[in-house]
Amino acid sequence: MSGRVSFDSVDNQNRVFIDLTDETEPNDSEVQKKLVYGKLPFVTALAYRSPTVPLKRKSLDLSEDVSDSSNDAHNARRPRLSHAHPHPSTPSPAPSLRQSQISVVIPSPTAKQKRDIAVAKCISKVNGMDATFFPTTDEEERTNKAAYPTTKSHVDRRSVLLSFKSTSVLNLPSPTNTNHLAKLRHTLDEKLKRINGPTVIPTIDSPKRLAKLADNFEFVNGYQYREGVERIPDESDFNIGCACTAAGGCDRFTCDCLSKEEDSEDRIVPYEICENNRKLIVATKSFLKRKAIIYECNSRCGCSGARCWNHVVQKGRTVRLEIFDTGSRGFGLRSPDLIHRGQFIDLYLGEVITKAEADERENLTDGSYTQSYLFSLDWYVKDDDDEEQNMKVIDGRKFGSATRFMNHSCSPNCKIVPVCTTNHADEYLYNLAFFAYRDIAPGTEMTFDYNQGEEKTTPQKIDPEAVQCLCGEAKCRGQLWPNKRKGQGSKP
Repeated sequence: MSGRVSFDSVDNQNRVFIDLTDETEPNDSEVQKKLVYGKLPFVTALAYRSPTVPLKRKSLDLSEDVSDSSNDAHNARRPRLSHAHPHPSTPSPAPSLRQSQISVVIPSPTAKQKRDIAVAKCISKVNGMDATFFPTTDEEERTNKAAYPTTKSHVDRRSVLLSFKSTSVLNLPSPTNTNHLAKLRHTLDEKLKRINGPTVIPTIDSPKRLAKLADNFEFVNGYQYREGVERIPDESDFNIGCACTAAGGCDRFTCDCLSKEEDSEDRIVPYEICENNRKLIVATKSFLKRKAIIYECNSRCGCSGARCWNHVVQKGRTVRLEIFDTGSRGFGLRSPDLIHRGQFIDLYLGEVITKAEADERENLTDGSYTQSYLFSLDWYVKDDDDEEQNMKVIDGRKFGSATRFMNHSCSPNCKIVPVCTTNHADEYLYNLAFFAYRDIAPGTEMTFDYNQGEEKTTPQKIDPEAVQCLCGEAKCRGQLWPNKRKGQGSKP
């Protein structure tokens, strides 16, 4: 029964095959696929099935007659079953009929059906606690597959520079896989190039700390005046100058710009020619031990500043600077050059704000143990509430010069001095200038006292709520200042 029998043979002309295997004759191209049903157990559909050789066969003898008198090839492939009451359009049967035989083909189950049968047989043994059919971790596994992958280590987003992919429209250059540290250094170098004077370079290897310095700070060349701060113009009539002449220059003992000694008409001479470098004008040794303010000649002076020795801070910085990582004390400042005693180093710059604004900023950082960069311009402020309200404060947290990174020491090698340069009329706005308190060798960290005037404070008088000092000096006071705001502490 494995082969196929031709339908046109004499033995099969009166035989009808019932095929339940859902298989069609490969060569029956004329049979419309839409007439082929999936599984047809009914005799009414036998006329639309092509004969096939059964896999398993059961023979049934029926008394029904089959009429197939046509010799047409098309009709040979599509036999019609004649019933007892044929349709009026059905041709009349032939005079002599042979006994018909119907063969039923029972299909073999497919692989999928075999699996379904096997499951059905053991279905009585399956219950809701069977992990094979009802896995308890199915939902968890699907969730894990759909979840985003987690990073293996913490990523500092602030150290990651923004990059923009090139597009065909903008024709931007494709990003290159350059060293990340080199990018950070390039960003910082571009900011440092904006500073006037000799170069300021960073010597920092940590990408995290380098990113903090590059992203969170802007270098400026002058004060950044904020809301509520009004500066008296330099050309104002309130601004005065000395009576010296340009031809003779300023007299070091009679120049009207020089401050007077207390209870005396003698002038305080702040500058002299450096003994070790005749090209430099430095602060005198005696002046560095004083608590005094410097008034330099300005544009209203008769000397015009062309040949005046009293133009030091106005001429700007003359030493190179390096910002480096000190470790536990954060960033520090040093110079690759030899700095002579009394030599001007640089100004302390930042945002100029009112006292009310400074109090608000100070309250926002209260208890956060962050460093304070607020510096009060309190030289002329007396113990009076009205005077204190007019006081201005310099905030060097976001804007400033390289001296913003100068650390504290209880035995400093630098001193900060108030200096009036272009305007003598404004008592609440002046410069804060750093001078070398002694000779500083190349590569030595530069430090100053955050709270000048507290030199006699002993470790036994430490305020328990004060900021701890980390200078490590033998005479360390143990604390920086009782409050977070630096004061000049240099008032007479």
